[in-house]
Amino acid sequence: MKSQEAIPMIDLAAQHGEIEVELLTAFAEVMSSGRFVLGEPVEAFETALAKLCDTRRAVSCNSGTDALWLALSSAGVGPGDAVLCPAYSFFSTAATIVRLGARPVFADLDPVTLNLDPLDAIARAEGVERLKAVVTVDLFGRICEPGPLEDWCADRGLPIIEDAAQSIGTLDARGRAAGDRARVACFSFYPTKNLGALGDGGGLVTNDEQLASRAARLRSHGESKPGIFEEIGLNSRLDAIQAAGLLVKLRHLERWTRARRHHAAHYDSLLRERGAMPARRVPVSDASLPLAFPAPLDPPGRHTYHRYVVRVPQERREALIRDLSRNAIATEVYYGRGLHRQPALASYAPERPLVETDRASRETLALPLYPEMRGDQIERVVDVVSCSLSGG
Repeated sequence: MKSQEAIPMIDLAAQHGEIEVELLTAFAEVMSSGRFVLGEPVEAFETALAKLCDTRRAVSCNSGTDALWLALSSAGVGPGDAVLCPAYSFFSTAATIVRLGARPVFADLDPVTLNLDPLDAIARAEGVERLKAVVTVDLFGRICEPGPLEDWCADRGLPIIEDAAQSIGTLDARGRAAGDRARVACFSFYPTKNLGALGDGGGLVTNDEQLASRAARLRSHGESKPGIFEEIGLNSRLDAIQAAGLLVKLRHLERWTRARRHHAAHYDSLLRERGAMPARRVPVSDASLPLAFPAPLDPPGRHTYHRYVVRVPQERREALIRDLSRNAIATEVYYGRGLHRQPALASYAPERPLVETDRASRETLALPLYPEMRGDQIERVVDVVSCSLSGG
């Protein structure tokens, strides 16, 4: 019996294969230069990243986690402070706050967007002592719209730090790029991101020259001039060879983003035909096919689909995962428990339940989506999903 073609979550071999000559040429130039940390490729990449995000400055570093640490530290967050953030996110969002000696104040999510719920955030932030900043997370390629939270923070002089690790090239409902709205935005260039290095990498963008200068100093141990260290920082500099590769990939990012959006629209159409519905504030089980696909974002907003995350009834999720696996189709659960339920962060769990976060952690599931994916592969994924959830 002929084995089925495996459908991975992402196919980096296919991506790198089509740009291999460009990458090797860029790497050879770095090799011949003899300078492998910071230098001209890093400066060129920072310039290009700032331009993409419509900001004045970009500062690179060696991971998205360090970018968040640099942003929070440069914004003045320190021991004894509090930082509001969503509980539905990757671990580093809150762990970085704790590393700075501050405490995370967790807020719930909006069930339609899966991003921070601004009204819930305001309610939980009121009365918090020493609240120093708010972290929003652009989850799965959709910008978090802070809405009334933006004005609430402005009235109190609180900076919004945008964790944009998953949203490069994304636009909000007013057409503003990730990084153009917040005090500072942080990116990850982990290999599986929409713009991924061949190893770890990260960076931040901002219009605040003073913050950018401090972040650049902190990434190099806090050194302000040769041999002079004004504060304790990190050793978190982007390798020149990674910057060279990212510059090559940046030339292809828009084409890859268009492909992701095309594939997501194909998923949407096929799933809608089978009886699924876009995410909205009703139980997912109300659909004739019990599945909710990502809510649409009208122009000039733009979702970049870092992950194509659907919701299914919690009692059906494990069986669906098994059915996909039996058909050689990869899938992932992001995130299987909220940050308030992680053992290392349990002491920061709020007294009032995070109802929507807990529900999303039990219902969400990511289906394969990457630029090189074919239409027939998407159709096969939908066939398996539909068969599994309809009991066929």
